[in-house]
Amino acid sequence: MKRFAAALLMASFSAPSYAQASQETLAEAVASAFSNNPSLQGQRRTRLTADEGLAQARAALRPTLGLSGLYGADEREVGQPFGGAFDGFSQRSSLGIEARQTIYAGGSLTAGRRQAEATVEAFDGRLLAFEQNLVLQVVTAFVDVRRAEEEVAIRETNVGSLRTQVQAATARFDVGEVTRTDVAQAQARFAGSEANLATARANLSQSRALYEQLVGMPAVQLAAPPATPAIPAALDDALVAALAENPDIRAARAAADAAEEGVGVARGALRPRVGIVGSAGMQESYQDQTFRNTNVGVAAELSIPFYTGGLTNSRTRLARLEADRARFDRMAAERAIAAQVTSSWHTVIAARQGIEASLSRVQAAEIALEGAEQELSVGTRITLDVLDQERELLEARLGLVDAQRSEYVAVHQLLAGIGRLQPERIAR
Repeated sequence: MKRFAAALLMASFSAPSYAQASQETLAEAVASAFSNNPSLQGQRRTRLTADEGLAQARAALRPTLGLSGLYGADEREVGQPFGGAFDGFSQRSSLGIEARQTIYAGGSLTAGRRQAEATVEAFDGRLLAFEQNLVLQVVTAFVDVRRAEEEVAIRETNVGSLRTQVQAATARFDVGEVTRTDVAQAQARFAGSEANLATARANLSQSRALYEQLVGMPAVQLAAPPATPAIPAALDDALVAALAENPDIRAARAAADAAEEGVGVARGALRPRVGIVGSAGMQESYQDQTFRNTNVGVAAELSIPFYTGGLTNSRTRLARLEADRARFDRMAAERAIAAQVTSSWHTVIAARQGIEASLSRVQAAEIALEGAEQELSVGTRITLDVLDQERELLEARLGLVDAQRSEYVAVHQLLAGIGRLQPERIAR
């Protein structure tokens, strides 16, 4: 019977449940987090700022067109003995239009556009990394709630079993089969199990609070999580995939490209700038009669920086330093992700081996407890032996739940390191 209970415990953690349609699935929790999480909404707005930066960089390459107009009136009285032609009321108006197009800016405008494009790519990677991290947080919070619920259930069972042991020890003491020490030992273990149960319930409340913070909904009736997604067959395959698909690496590489283009932007300020200016206008003045002047013109405009007090050179050196820093950041990101993937890979392997060992431990502990109880009934065991086997079974069951939780989270950590933990990969 106890072996069946252990098997049922494992199945309740790792297999889909169809008993209650109202239970919230892991996929629903992830979808809710993506809809309700304010931090994610803020990250998406931050991503949109990169689009505006690209729009501004592209606009700098296009012509500009401006329209200007003026209307004014004057009342004049010149202090002369006789009235002159300058006395009286006069009006004037003007209208002009000007177009400008930069032909050459030392490569700074083109570099600025490429820098903005790389910045968009970097922000895309950062947003994707944030989304994957949110998925991982929800998965972890989900299985932590499930694990905490399982621990509470296991400890409740343990409290009930130890309560029975206290009652049995008391009954045997009343008939003189055991000493007061046996009763005290059973009572001590029972009191300790109640304290541990209270702690487990507090941990469950904390897990539920974190879940609600991430998902935006209370953790009520969570369904068993789906089977873990597939992972690469070998560690080398995982590392190759991570270098190609990890969003943090993608963002770091794009940031390095953007910083390199920033050098071109800074250098462009040291070079000549050529543009074309076209203008057309009309001016009218009204006094004794109307005067209208019109003009149409086009001109080439050239500016060459000669001396800026060292400011432009300093900005170029600063851009070069920023590019070097971004390049080192990219290298550091690649190494960090490789270490993370390697660690997650071995954690998955260790957790799966731990599950197998824990299953064997639970089965052995159940058999040992049954034997100890039978031997106690015939007087070949003492109460402490049974209490020790109760504790061994408790630790084995908790170890199994912990191993299952570790394996599930480690698989998703590995997928996040590879860059394959999108919401659509969470099965319903």
